Amino acid sequence: MSDLIRQNTRGNSEGFPAGVPPSYNWYQGWNDGGLWSPPADFSAVEGWGQVYPKVGAPPYSNPNAAIEVANAKTYVRIKQSGEWALVQDQSKTQLTGGHFVPDFVGNVAIPMKAIPLAGATISFDAPPAGYNNHFWYKARGTYPAGTVDAVYVQMDMRTTDPNLHLVAMVGADWWRHTKAPYLDDHSNNPGIGGSNWIELSTQWKTIGFYSMSAEEFRAGPAPPLHGSAIEMPPAEAPPPSPMPRRGGEKLMDGGSFEPTAGSGERKIANVNDGSHQAPQSYHQFMEAGSRLTFAGSIKTTDALSNDSLLVLALALGALVKVRRGGSPGRARRRWSNVP
Repeated sequence: MSDLIRQNTRGNSEGFPAGVPPSYNWYQGWNDGGLWSPPADFSAVEGWGQVYPKVGAPPYSNPNAAIEVANAKTYVRIKQSGEWALVQDQSKTQLTGGHFVPDFVGNVAIPMKAIPLAGATISFDAPPAGYNNHFWYKARGTYPAGTVDAVYVQMDMRTTDPNLHLVAMVGADWWRHTKAPYLDDHSNNPGIGGSNWIELSTQWKTIGFYSMSAEEFRAGPAPPLHGSAIEMPPAEAPPPSPMPRRGGEKLMDGGSFEPTAGSGERKIANVNDGSHQAPQSYHQFMEAGSRLTFAGSIKTTDALSNDSLLVLALALGALVKVRRGGSPGRARRRWSNVP
């Protein structure tokens, strides 16, 4: 508890992220510039983490070095009862992500190698020069709209090379619903906030973020510190969005991007523009968000002819073959103070 309070008290960062402008309100670490409780009509949340080289550290590179992340969990607090509900769990939904430019300008990213390890653990390669590690769950957590008032995110992290000097932060964003696309004005994913920067080592460190005061968290801590979580009923599936999709759903862990039709000759990988496709293998395919579902019913009348029945049967057969697609990936912080 004392470690988590320190991680969420202004001024307790153990270092700062190289390449991030000091004017950004998350450069110093913990901040209260986000939206601690979700808008009344929102029903999804996304926990995330990010790792940067530490400001002032000497240049160092090891192509075999890795960042390991384990036991990531996201909880939301139920307004009416004060209980916590587990909505994202790395043991059930693995993490994904990419190497982004440090200031997230343009959301430019390159692929980040990810290797699932035993248990609820994943290994990401260390940040290359000029980039960070930014990762999140492959599916957003859900809750009934209007029922929650806070979030708690916790992840365990360590490095595999003692010569790396890296700092890490965890945090979360609210999302309008599981399939809401990323929009430039962040109206679909307002940022909540993030923890202080914690320096990583070869020993496991638990990093957490909560969107409430320290007094509230002490009085009713999340299940990893006390008690157990309730089971959250699934949120009602929204209709497919008519808005343009801004995705970054697929990011390869090696090789080059293969442009799809209409993407032209653009070579810079933008993780949120959805214009590149990747091979669909487990180790090379990283997908953010959750799956598209279909709702509603088909009404028929007694006056259907045999030909009409045949057409209906063919249409129904085609429907069940439709492959479900992913939803948008992460984007730069809503509370980043990007000019």
